Amino acid sequence: MIYKVLKVLKDSLDAELNDPAETNPDTVEVVIDNLAKEDSDTTSLSNKVVITLLNVEEEATLKNSSRYERPSPQEYIKKAPSAYLNLYVMVAANRDNYEIALTNISKVIETVQTQKVFVNEEDDFKFKAQLHPLPFDQLSYVWGLMGGKIKPSAFYKLSIVKIQKDLPSQVPDLITKINITEVVKES
Repeated sequence: MIYKVLKVLKDSLDAELNDPAETNPDTVEVVIDNLAKEDSDTTSLSNKVVITLLNVEEEATLKNSSRYERPSPQEYIKKAPSAYLNLYVMVAANRDNYEIALTNISKVIETVQTQKVFVNEEDDFKFKAQLHPLPFDQLSYVWGLMGGKIKPSAFYKLSIVKIQKDLPSQVPDLITKINITEVVKES
């Protein structure tokens, strides 16, 4: 599910950054990858806009939701517990030309600010995206983990992503009769 969420974001950014109606002849490839491996020989992320997952956090306010669904008034179905997640992602313009990188990151910010809610009709889910500012000390720490080469970037919190394991539906036994065998008298 996490990959599907990032793919929806990627596809949306890809469509906006490579809009055929714009006069910009420079096409941009948007990829989902780990920017920290940029210097390795196996993969080249040069001249791309890179979406990198930084952190996953459980949404505590939705942790105690019901494990039962009620398709009809007399029926309950037990489901696997759901995990509601917030994903923290970095979108970085890993471009050779700094001016083009700034233009790309500006377009990313424009796209996310105007869209806010991303929807995947095929898999029936949606999520919200909001700019997530980092203080300078945390920003320095993140870029240190990524290899120390600071690129024009924006950090986003994607919420609420629901992850639930598909289990065979279980219909719980309903309590239909209560048998009280002993009555206690108060003194």
